[in-house]
Amino acid sequence: METDMPRLSIVTPSFNQGHYIRATVESVMAQDYPDVEHIIIDGGSTDQTLAVLADYPHLIVVSEPDDGHADAINKGFRKATGEILGFLNSDDTLVPGALKAIADGMSPANGRHVVLGRCRFIDEDGLPTGIEHPSYFVSHRRMLEIWAGHGIPQPSVFWTREVWDRCGPMDETLNLPWIDYDFFCRVSRHYDFHPVDQLLSCYRLHSSSKTVGSTERDRLEECIAISRRYWGNALSLKHLSLALSLARFRFDRVGKARGLVQSFRRAAGQKHWLRAGLAAGGALLLAPLVCLHYLAFPLINRQALRSVRKLMLWRIHRHQSALVAVYKDHHTPWDDHWVGPHLVVQREVLTPVSALLIAGMADVDCAGEDLTLTVTINDRKQGQFCITRNGPFEITVPLTPPLGIGTAVVEVETKQWFVMDGILHNGDTRPLSWKLEGLDVITEASPSGSESKS
Repeated sequence: METDMPRLSIVTPSFNQGHYIRATVESVMAQDYPDVEHIIIDGGSTDQTLAVLADYPHLIVVSEPDDGHADAINKGFRKATGEILGFLNSDDTLVPGALKAIADGMSPANGRHVVLGRCRFIDEDGLPTGIEHPSYFVSHRRMLEIWAGHGIPQPSVFWTREVWDRCGPMDETLNLPWIDYDFFCRVSRHYDFHPVDQLLSCYRLHSSSKTVGSTERDRLEECIAISRRYWGNALSLKHLSLALSLARFRFDRVGKARGLVQSFRRAAGQKHWLRAGLAAGGALLLAPLVCLHYLAFPLINRQALRSVRKLMLWRIHRHQSALVAVYKDHHTPWDDHWVGPHLVVQREVLTPVSALLIAGMADVDCAGEDLTLTVTINDRKQGQFCITRNGPFEITVPLTPPLGIGTAVVEVETKQWFVMDGILHNGDTRPLSWKLEGLDVITEASPSGSESKS
């Protein structure tokens, strides 16, 4: 193990998180890193937190009343002696190898003072949800445009002491859960966030967390208020351009265009052609791509339609790859039954199975090409099937040899997918391939029937 690695200090603010803090501490202990300082600033917990922390004598623990989250973090960093700093909340965790990746990515001599990695969401039990936090940095200006999407996952960001001395401390007057966003706004004025394409941390979502406890609209408005602090003079070009960007967001031109499309359809159905023309013209001015999908696509022949959709898919790959990438590990069906490029379904088989039936719904025009499904069961490839038409489909997968009693892991993979946001501008950046309508197994004892359905 290398011994000349820089000391890395992690501050964990804590208050009554005894249910989760053991996992947080042990995730830091499990790092293959020679010099870690872990400081716990506890606000005087009354649950089992202090009893849990007593099991770890290497920790630096301060337990006393504080003035909130920001005060606790600042206390911790005043005690920190490391060259690299970061904070990890008491319900979040690091993944193995995270700290070495951070140290390797940091290079103050080359201007790399802030490192940004990937972060996945986990549930109350620590199980991955299959979704990652967006993780990307463009510029200080883009950081301030919080309404365009926030790509900085706090548990996966670490910085040098120079950054803290120049841009800290956390603002204790905010008393909000978004103090990290305020800090990152200040940091981004002076430093770039350098990406490390590696999973570094896990962000726990649970009912008592501050993130889950507020609405998305409330969170956005609080962050917009923070963003405004860094717009500069009201007459500056920076302030004016940000105000215009926010105004465009609040105007919601895409939503208004969809409403006008619906007005067009109603007016056209009633043969009120002037009203229909005005609605269609307004929608076209507001959001041409929305009009293209709803009004023009039905009139385009299928081959031309596929070509247009391929261009849209290229646009998604180029401009929204960071937003699409957060779903790359989501392998189960969504609530609306859509599935992505890699579906994994686990089944308990009670009798030998001779074949698998997969029923679904395809939109090959959205993907811009035919849908090719590769089916694997328990790591054994069972066949490849091509879906060439829109609408419902059903495929039969013969199993050779037949599947015996036990656990069956069914995987269906495809290279074809599309993103609804690229077509409708509706904010849905999930990579979608097809809809799962049913998965049946045919038993050896009853080749014409099925055992069960999911």
